[in-house]
Amino acid sequence: MAAAYAALVSLARSLRQILNLEQHVDPLHRDKIVALQGKVESIIVFLEHYSDKYRGTLDLVGNGITNAAYQAQDFMDSYLCSVSADDDDSGSDHGSKMSLDRDLNIAFERVDFIWEEAAKMKNNSAEDLRIRPIIGHSSTPKITAKNRVVGFEDDLNAIKERLYEDSAMLQVIPIVGMGGIGKTTLARKAYEDSTRARQFDICAWITVSQQYQRRHVLLRLLRDVEKPVLGQSGPSDAQLATLVYQTLMGRRYLVVIDDVWSTKTWLDLKMIFPEDDEVGEMVFGQESCPLQLVEIGKKIARNCRGLPLTIAVVAGLLLSRDNIAKQAWWENVSENISSTKPTIALHCSKILCLSYDELPLRLKPCFLYIPAFSEDSEIDARKLIMLWVAEGFLKLSDQAKCLEDVGEWCLEDLVNRSLILVSQKGPDGKIQTIGIHDLLREICVAKAEEETFLHHVSSTRNAQVETIDNPNRRLDIHCTQNRQEWRILDASVRAVLLFRDMYWGPILSLCCRRLNILDIPHVTWPKLATEISTFVYLRYIAFSFNYASRPDAASISKLPNLETIIAHNTDLRPLIVPYEILGMPQLRHLIMNTRFVLACPNTGGIIRESDLQTLEKVMNFRFTEEAIEMLASLKKLTVEFHVPSSAKWDDLRLNNLFHLKSLQELKVSVSKFPKFSMTWNHAFPTSLKSLSLERVPLPWENVTIIGSLPNLRVLTMMHLEVDEESEWKPVEGQFLQLQYLCSSLDNLVSWEVEREHFPSLETLCLNGVRWIDEIPCGVGEMHSLQLIELWHCPETLVDSAKRIQEQQHDNGNDDFEVHVHGSR
Repeated sequence: MAAAYAALVSLARSLRQILNLEQHVDPLHRDKIVALQGKVESIIVFLEHYSDKYRGTLDLVGNGITNAAYQAQDFMDSYLCSVSADDDDSGSDHGSKMSLDRDLNIAFERVDFIWEEAAKMKNNSAEDLRIRPIIGHSSTPKITAKNRVVGFEDDLNAIKERLYEDSAMLQVIPIVGMGGIGKTTLARKAYEDSTRARQFDICAWITVSQQYQRRHVLLRLLRDVEKPVLGQSGPSDAQLATLVYQTLMGRRYLVVIDDVWSTKTWLDLKMIFPEDDEVGEMVFGQESCPLQLVEIGKKIARNCRGLPLTIAVVAGLLLSRDNIAKQAWWENVSENISSTKPTIALHCSKILCLSYDELPLRLKPCFLYIPAFSEDSEIDARKLIMLWVAEGFLKLSDQAKCLEDVGEWCLEDLVNRSLILVSQKGPDGKIQTIGIHDLLREICVAKAEEETFLHHVSSTRNAQVETIDNPNRRLDIHCTQNRQEWRILDASVRAVLLFRDMYWGPILSLCCRRLNILDIPHVTWPKLATEISTFVYLRYIAFSFNYASRPDAASISKLPNLETIIAHNTDLRPLIVPYEILGMPQLRHLIMNTRFVLACPNTGGIIRESDLQTLEKVMNFRFTEEAIEMLASLKKLTVEFHVPSSAKWDDLRLNNLFHLKSLQELKVSVSKFPKFSMTWNHAFPTSLKSLSLERVPLPWENVTIIGSLPNLRVLTMMHLEVDEESEWKPVEGQFLQLQYLCSSLDNLVSWEVEREHFPSLETLCLNGVRWIDEIPCGVGEMHSLQLIELWHCPETLVDSAKRIQEQQHDNGNDDFEVHVHGSR
C-alpha cells in the first residue's frame, strides 16, 4: 500500500496547489476540487489509522487502489499544469473548460473506487468512512534507544557509557553497519580507552574473519586472558570453551569480537558467556526491563540468532510503539520472528520484512525510495529529503513549518528504528549522509518492485543504446558502461534517477514528457537546452551542463511546477540566470555547484513573494528591499562577491540582510573586491543558526555583531580581511548557544578566552593559524568542550592542545579528544 498511499498524499498536494491558484479556478471547479480533496484526505487518514488492522485485505486490493490513485493523480496533475501554465487566460476557452471537467470527473471516479474499496475493508458503508482529516503524527518514538550502538562515528561516547555502567549483568554491545564505515576503528578506540582506564580485570580482542576456526579463536582468547594453552593438541574444543567460561566467571571483563561474518559464528561463541539479554538492554536502556517481559525478551533474543543487525532492528521495532512495555506487542513480535526455516539468511529476511511491515504507512514510501541510490554509496540526506518533498510523500503537521522539517523527522525516525545508518553528521548535529545495510537494501528493493513503486535497472552490456519499457512510476538506472544511451518508452514513468558518470544522457521520448523527477546529476545532455521547456510536469531536476550545452534559464523559469533545481556547471564560467527565476510559483531550492549571476529584472518592479528556501551559489547578490521582501521564506543562502574595482561596497545593500527573518544558514565569501576603506559592520538575521565567512572584511572588534546572535550554533571565520594586528577578547554573555567554532584567527596576535565566553562550545577547529602560538588556557576549563581539531597549525599550538587534553582528562572529561591533521 506504500505506492497507493504515496500517490494519494501527492494527489492531495496537487489539489491544494490548484486551490491556491485562485485567479485560474472558477467557483464551480473550486467546489468540485474541495469535495474531492475532502474525500482524498479522509481515505489517507483511514489508511494511516487502519493499515495495520486491514493489512491482509489491503494487500489483496492494493494494486487496484494503487492504479486508481495513480490515474487520479495523473489527471489532477494535468489539470494543475493547465491552470498554471501561463497567464494568457487560455483556461477560459470553452474547449479547455471541457477538458478540465473531464479530468475532474475521471479523478472523482478513481477516488470513488478507492473509497468503496476502503469501505469494503472496514465492512461498513462509505458513510462510515467520513473521518475528519487529522494532520500530525509522532515524528519519532517517545523513548529513544540512546544506548543502541550501530557503528556511527558519533557513538563512541555511547559505547563508553555502556562500558562504565556498574552492572552485574552481561552487556552485549553490537556495532553494525556497512563495510568500511569504521566499525573496527570505533571498537578499537573504545577498547584502548577502557584498557588505559584499567576499568576491567580482563581485556581481550579477537578477530574472527570470514574463515572462522573455533579452536583458533578459543586459544587466542585464552592467551589474551593470560591462560595460554601450549600446542594445538591436548584439550578438546569443549574443554577450551569451559576453561574460557571459568576464567571469565565472576570477573569484570571486556571482550571485543571483531569481523564476525556469520550468525553461526556468534551462536557458537556466545555460549561461553552466561546471558543473552541484549534486546531488553537495547530497548529500555539504563532502566530495568519489566519482569513480565524478561522471558519474552530472551526468547526474542534467541530468535534473532545473535545477529547484531536483527537485534538492532527488532529493538527499533519494539521501540516503535507508544507503549513499549505492552506485553501483547512483545508476544506478537516474538511469534512473528520465530522460524523453522532452515537457513539463517531466510530467518533474518523474515525479521527484516516484519520490521518493514510494521512501519507506519507515512514512512514506507520514504524507506522504499532509498535503494534508488547506488549500492554501498553514502546518500546525501538533504537530496533525499528534497526528492521526498518533490514526490509528494510528506505531509505538514502542527509542529512543522515546512515539509523539509517533516523530512528530517522521518529520516531520524528511520535511524531510530535501525533501518538506516548515519554515515556523517554536520557540525550542527544534523544528518548529512546515510547508508543502509546490504540485507535491508535487498528487502527494500524487493518490496519496491512488489508494490510497483520503484524499478531497478542495471546493465553491463556494451550496447550503446538500452531500451526500457516497464510500466512503473519510478526508474533508477545503474549501468557500468560509459557513453551509453537509454531510451525510456513507457508513458507511465514519472521519475528517472540515473547514477552514473556519463557523457550521453537518457533519450526521453515524447511519452516521457510527464516526468515529475529527472535526476541525472552526472549527465551532460546536449538536448536538454532545447527540450527542457517541454517538461512542464517537472517538480525536481538535477543535471550537468557546460558552456556549449548550457540550458535556457528563461525556459526553466517558466516551468510551473518546478520545486528543486540542482545544476552542476562543468565549465566553471558563471551562468547568467534571469531574475524572474526567483519568482517561480513552486520553487523551493535553487542550487549550483559554481557561481551564477542573477540578471536584473526586466520590469524593474517587485516580483511576488517566493517560497524559495535554498539559494546557492549566487554571485554579487544585491539585498534590495524588493529582494528581501520576495525572499521572506529563505532558510539557506550561499553568496559570493566578485566585483570590479569600480564597484562600491554599499551597492550591495548589505544592511538589508538583517531583514531575512527566516534565514538559518548563511555562507558569505569574497573572491575579489576593490581595496578601499570598507568593513563589515552590518547586522545579521537573529534567526541564524550557522554562519560561514571567508575573506570577508570583518575587523575582530566587529565580531561582537556575531556574538549577539541568540540562535547561532555553528560559526566558521576563515581568512578574514584584517589589515592590522588585532586582539580578540570575547564579551561575556555572547555566543551562548555556539557549539562549533572554526577559524584561521587571521592577524590575531592576542586571544583571551575564559570559560564563560563559550559556555556551550563542543568543538574548536583551528585551520592554518599563523599568528597564535598557543591555545588560551581558558579553553581547557570549558566543561562542554569535547574536541579540538587542528589543521596545518604550528607545533606550539599542537603542544598547547595536548596540554589542554591532559587538563580535561584530569578534570574527569575522559571523552575529550585532540585531532591533528598536518602541522607546520
